Amino acid sequence: ALRAGAEAAARAARNDPEAADPYRGLLDSAERTGAEAGAEEERRLLELAEQGGRRGRSGKLTRDATDQVKRTERRARTEALDLGLAVCCAWYRDLAAVASGAEDVVLNSDRRDELAADAEGVEPAAAREAVEWVLDTRRRLRLNVSEELALQALWLRLGEALGA
Repeated sequence: ALRAGAEAAARAARNDPEAADPYRGLLDSAERTGAEAGAEEERRLLELAEQGGRRGRSGKLTRDATDQVKRTERRARTEALDLGLAVCCAWYRDLAAVASGAEDVVLNSDRRDELAADAEGVEPAAAREAVEWVLDTRRRLRLNVSEELALQALWLRLGEALGA
């Protein structure tokens, strides 16, 4: 689901620059991943608390444990976004290869037809620049910026450069 969302988002920047929040599927998928990781961590900590008698008076996790669950959620969400952006990066790399006439180095060889359609009218330099923007956004996410704002800025840039 993450790969499909990332590819759809990457393609939307090229094929439908007017699409509202083309990155939304990617962000939602990362949110679900974070929530699942947080719920798993909470279950684990509750089990440990029951075994060691570390629950608070109200039967809930302590503040430290709650903070740990939040950190786990955040880390999982950021890792999922990073993975999705890595897929986008590979898509734009392949787009640059196809636009340059170097189809033999395409990573997503099972998507050659889609890449060929997306590459029509794309300057190879613009696709390579898109790779750099995605890499820059991946770095920004590690610095704890707002994921939604970072993705919104990225897709505005991509839409301008790659839009049909």
